[in-house]
Formats: sequence, C-alpha cells, structure tokens
Amino acid sequence: MEEGINVFSIRDLENFSGIKAHTIRIWEKRYGILNPERTESNIRTYNESELKKILNVAYLNRNGLKISRIARLDEDELTQRVMAASSSNDNPDNDFQPGKILMSAIRFNEDLFKESLSPFIKYWGIEEAYCRYLHPLLEKARILWQTGSLSRAQEQFIRNAIKQIITVEDSQLKPWSGKPKLTVAMINTSENLSDNNFLFYKYVLKKRGFDVLFTGGILPASEVIEMFKIKPFEYLVVNSSGFDFAKKKIGYFSNIARSLMIKKIILTDFPDEKERKQQDRLVITRDPSGFISFADSLR
Repeated sequence: MEEGINVFSIRDLENFSGIKAHTIRIWEKRYGILNPERTESNIRTYNESELKKILNVAYLNRNGLKISRIARLDEDELTQRVMAASSSNDNPDNDFQPGKILMSAIRFNEDLFKESLSPFIKYWGIEEAYCRYLHPLLEKARILWQTGSLSRAQEQFIRNAIKQIITVEDSQLKPWSGKPKLTVAMINTSENLSDNNFLFYKYVLKKRGFDVLFTGGILPASEVIEMFKIKPFEYLVVNSSGFDFAKKKIGYFSNIARSLMIKKIILTDFPDEKERKQQDRLVITRDPSGFISFADSLR
C-alpha cells in the first residue's frame, strides 16, 4: 500500500482507531490533528498517512495522554512518544529479542523469521508462546507500521508468517478422543487486523474438544441466525476487536443469545477498557490469555 493511494472515510478512521467520528471532527477543528481532502460533495477523505496519525493519537490518548498535549507534538515527537509507550509493555524475557526477529521480516526472510520463533514455540507450546511472544510481536509490528518504521508490506509479511504458524499447529491437532463437547460457532464481524487472534482462538477451542463452526472471512452479524438454522450451537464467539463495535451490536447479540437459547456469547479482544456492565449471556475477553482462561472454564 503506497502512501496517498488508498482513501479512507471518517468512518474508516473511527472503526480502526476507536475515536468517534464526531470527536475526530472536533479534534480537526480545534487542534488541526488531521487535514482531510474534500470531495465535490464536501465529504472528508483521508490518506494512509492520516490513518496512521489518528492511530498514533488514539494510542497515546488511551495510554493517558490528553489530546491537548498530543496536539502540541510534531510528527517526530508523536512517533517517539508512541514508540516509548509501546516499549514499556515489551516482554521482559531476555532471551526474546523482537528487534532481531523483526529484522528478518524487514528483509522478507520467511525461513529465518519462523526459525527465530521456533525455540519459543517448542519450549512453551503454541498457546503460551502465542500469548508471550507471537501476539506481542504482532502488536509491535502494528505500532512500527503506524510510526512509519515498517512498511505495510513488512507488517503484512509478519502477520501472514504468524498466520501460517497457527494454521500448521491447527492442522496437526489429533482428533479429540474424549467425551464429545458442545458446538461453538465463530463469526468475524470486524475488518480490524486481528484475524490471527481469531484463528488462534479456533485452535484453542478445537484442542479442548469443541466442535467448532468456523467460516473464515468477515460476515454480517445477521448471518448468526442462518448458521444456527443449519447447525445449532451452544456457544458463539464474536470478534469484537473492531472499534466500530457499538453498544447496539452488544444489544443485538444479547437478544440473539436469548432468542436462540445460546449458553454464552464471547466477545473477543474487546476494545473498550471502560466497558464494565455485563449483558446477560455475554462474556468479554480482552486478549488471548483471557480467551484461554474462559475456554478452560467451559464445560
């Protein structure tokens, strides 16, 4: 993806950043955060550089920096702040060197990239390794793309290589030999770049013996009912990582759970840290570790 070639709407920026379109408009007017182009019909359009900027602004804002302070940062200062904030969450394991691993990805060396991750997967197993290393590496790559340290192609290369690792692990799972468990359907309603997490959650469920109904791709929420008509299920996993996951969707899935008598609906990678009220039959998990803990609790 080349800078300036792709065009995004303000709704795209809202979906990816978690900042409401109304707030983005206010920030533009009050602080000059972004400078969108306008179509002949006066509709705002944004390029990839502006998408990256609002992602960085949103990241710092969620990490406690007020927008008035963020607005005073120039491009270099904004990048430095984001890098500093992301580095504070780096894995403290001295044996894990993300810089060295990312260097192989920068050079598009797939064999070396996978070879660098192999010892951690072998020692910890794919589940623990994903939570400790692979998922943080994906987050690091995303931040590096946002700050211009990685190209879109390099960030995609990392995601695809890790996706292949999960797919191989999934294909090597032995058939479940214990008592058959219940059926779990999975639906991805988000265009946010978290498909690796969703594939990983599929693996976690299959390993625990659940019959997993997984279509891949992105589906509208309304497809849940059509899926249920063909193959009823007891649990539903929904990728809610897109920041467009409004409360009306939460209400929709809560109603679906009651009408179809679904035991639990699990909203994964939920973006709103302030969300506290739990709807009936809904469970929120915020990261891979949280999902594993909940999967272990299912019977």
